Amino acid sequence: MNSDSLDDLAAQLRHGGGAEMIDEWEMTELETEQGRLRRRSLAELWEQAMHRGDQVRVVTSFGRITGVVDFVGNDFATVMGDGVCWELRLTRAVLAPVRSPHGGHTVRGGSRTFLARMAEFESTGEELTVLAGAEEFSGTIAVAATDHLVLVGDRETIIPLTLISAVRRQT
Repeated sequence: MNSDSLDDLAAQLRHGGGAEMIDEWEMTELETEQGRLRRRSLAELWEQAMHRGDQVRVVTSFGRITGVVDFVGNDFATVMGDGVCWELRLTRAVLAPVRSPHGGHTVRGGSRTFLARMAEFESTGEELTVLAGAEEFSGTIAVAATDHLVLVGDRETIIPLTLISAVRRQT
């Protein structure tokens, strides 16, 4: 078989059955990648932004914030920006990362759940603002219970955890 015959055979394979195999392989790769994307959780997406050191824009019911992801738990993320620390409930925040070329950091030790984080604030007695719906409540957490917070400020306020979008505190 001469080299022209081999070239002809290679061309036939590329344009015939070989092209079909390549198309099938590419489709399989796309479907595999799509499946991987579908399995990612919100926490994993927030962690990726933290690992990359992305600047994030976050849209919530109380407005927009900008900062850098400092910590990610199972159901909340900590965002630092402009002298303010935000504890954001993942299911109540729209994340828009702006890719960073320099990199971030890995998850450090800390509370894994929003409730555990609130219990930390109960023990430290830090002054903070709880954002629930369109309202803000300031004070210290007297009790971080299984389904609510008791916040003491001007008056005692009982806030269901399911209504809380975020907690804001000065750094």
